Amino acid sequence: MAAKEEDNRLVHLDLKGAPPKIEYLEQIFPLFKKWGATGLLIEYEDMFPYTGELAELASEYAYSKEGIERILQLAEDNDLLVVPLVQTFGHLEFVLKHEKFKSLREMSNVPTALCPSNPDSITAVSMMIDQVIDLHPGLRWFHIGADEVFHLGICERCKKRMEEENITLQQLFFSHTRSVLLYIKEKYPSLTAIMWDDMLRFTELPVLLDIWEKFSKVFPNIWIGSAFKGATGSCLYVTNISFHIDNHLAWLSVIQKEKLKFQNIRGFAVTGWQRYDHYAILCELLPQALPSLGICLNVINKGTFTQEIHTSVSNDLKFNTDIPPCDFPGSEIYSDMLHFVHLEVAYEDYFHNEGKITWMNEYHVKRNFINPVHVEPLLAQGVSPDCRTVFPDIFYDHTIEEWLEVFINPKIRKLSKMVELVRTQLDSDRD
Repeated sequence: MAAKEEDNRLVHLDLKGAPPKIEYLEQIFPLFKKWGATGLLIEYEDMFPYTGELAELASEYAYSKEGIERILQLAEDNDLLVVPLVQTFGHLEFVLKHEKFKSLREMSNVPTALCPSNPDSITAVSMMIDQVIDLHPGLRWFHIGADEVFHLGICERCKKRMEEENITLQQLFFSHTRSVLLYIKEKYPSLTAIMWDDMLRFTELPVLLDIWEKFSKVFPNIWIGSAFKGATGSCLYVTNISFHIDNHLAWLSVIQKEKLKFQNIRGFAVTGWQRYDHYAILCELLPQALPSLGICLNVINKGTFTQEIHTSVSNDLKFNTDIPPCDFPGSEIYSDMLHFVHLEVAYEDYFHNEGKITWMNEYHVKRNFINPVHVEPLLAQGVSPDCRTVFPDIFYDHTIEEWLEVFINPKIRKLSKMVELVRTQLDSDRD
């Protein structure tokens, strides 16, 4: 029997990096709907308003309870179902960085993965699940993450358990994940849990079948996890749209080849990471990647990429040959990123300029050994650090501060320090 293909197309909102203001979500959800999205995969991390024992997990900028309700209403208004994503094993830096939860770490000095042998781990995870589900009535699916658990079976408690129970690292992973799934199934029987598959890819089939016997009815139902941004480099800030088009075309080909093996193909979860983990810098911001999202969703819907798709999305985003080149929610950030690409090229060219290396390198400057005839022209061609930003309309203050301090201000400081020092020396020589 051929697999039943459900046309779910979830847009991933990665809130652990540059969480948008709700007013911005109100502007872009209609575009999601127009492009064929049917839902949202919301990875809240510290933007969820945790309370009680979990209160310190919530960021200073976390959405309020009323804010979550507003997001859910906006989603409903645009016919977008919501699937919350709560990490339950790895990628728990936003939890394990706090002193209160350090005892849950697999490695005492690494706030990445929790210890599956610590009974308090499942208690903390269960509280997180309960609070998120409580604010999301009528859920059909719930995502438990469980990807990239890089630190596993390292602590003494886990080593002792593995020896006493004669279990492998894989079985240790499954034991915790099974506990999470059992908790959800027993307390929320109408809810279906989803998880990333990367920790399953190299598991031996007999082990997988034994551990997951009670969940065998789930495995025939799969989702495709693709990406529209944030998957090609941890510090890139401009999206390579052609890469993501090719990625989706490849996935569509795989589906046609492999779909008979499954009962249901639920659809696509189109991910859009805004940082690789809690401690990573920001990468591709959501507004500048809307063109990529629009094209990728259309490729999924149409099963191919055509000039008509390119033209349609371009029209939706009001791309033209005038200035500004486009007009859509957050288009100023799209333009800023393109401007910044040119700025960064000019910046790198300036500091690797043959003339600068020859007559104005740090060796010369530190020793006040510079020749004005060569140096003054180099100062005249300095790079302008100006980079417009409308971030306050879309993002919170901490996002703006991070972007400036990572991508802009260091360049400004380096340029300013060099220019100021050289000009001081030139002025001194004139006196």
